[in-house]
Amino acid sequence: MVPCILSMGYDPDLMIVRTLILRRAGYAVDEVYERTAALSRAQCDSVDLLLICHTVPKVETQWLITNVRKKRKLMPILCVTLGLHEAPDNGCIGVENDPEELLNALRRAIELPKFRDAS
Repeated sequence: MVPCILSMGYDPDLMIVRTLILRRAGYAVDEVYERTAALSRAQCDSVDLLLICHTVPKVETQWLITNVRKKRKLMPILCVTLGLHEAPDNGCIGVENDPEELLNALRRAIELPKFRDAS
């Protein structure tokens, strides 16, 4: 079973590059560019992890996390930051805007039995 990442952000060029990196690493990726679309899609059981780009304002990030948690309490949520000094304070796992750091954080976040057994 291939883990499905829902990636939400506002910069299409950045999102395309990030999606290519994630797909090359073996993940299925859905891109969304609007918070209500992200909320709707994140509530589906087929999504394993929500990835929120640093291009999403903090108030919208918090709105999305709060609303996703109403239905998906245990789903990992990663927030891309612009550096270590920008630690998220909104209930998500912070990860630097670096491909290697992102892939490492994704592996740790979705290292669940259902994925380990599928390997």
